[in-house]
Amino acid sequence: MNRREVGLSLLGGAVAMGASTAALAQAAREPMCAAEREHATNTLKIGGLALRSSQLAQTKASGAKVKEFAGFEVAEQTTIAQILRESSGMNPPPPDAEERAAMARLTAANGSAFDAAYVAAQIDGHQKLLAVQERYLSAGRQPHMRHVAMLARGQIKEHLQLLEDLRGNA
Repeated sequence: MNRREVGLSLLGGAVAMGASTAALAQAAREPMCAAEREHATNTLKIGGLALRSSQLAQTKASGAKVKEFAGFEVAEQTTIAQILRESSGMNPPPPDAEERAAMARLTAANGSAFDAAYVAAQIDGHQKLLAVQERYLSAGRQPHMRHVAMLARGQIKEHLQLLEDLRGNA
């Protein structure tokens, strides 16, 4: 590729990024309907627990593949939370009693027992996150939020498969 092609490629990317930024800014100005609020709230809530438990697993897990998955999950949940915060203006809700209890159980576990508990909790959380995305996609109408839900749904399905593989190998 010559310099001119590189320049045109970069220009095209900048234009595409500008369009994406403009679309995101427009979506943030649109009033949120009940379906969008519910989707953002539930995704941030369930994703918040997935994030916190994965941050713990990055240091506490004994299996290399479990630690690797935890790293993927931290990156994914950090990104999804940022997108939802920027597009909805919402922050993740604080952990409730059930989430605090789940984290306490994980914190108390060690070794392979931790790995098994973490994987089981991630499977449960991902199933809940998948249901949130499916529910929104059946009722939500805001294009930007639908696109977020579509992307999240694919990633969640992939993670569920990885988690099932981890559970089978534990």
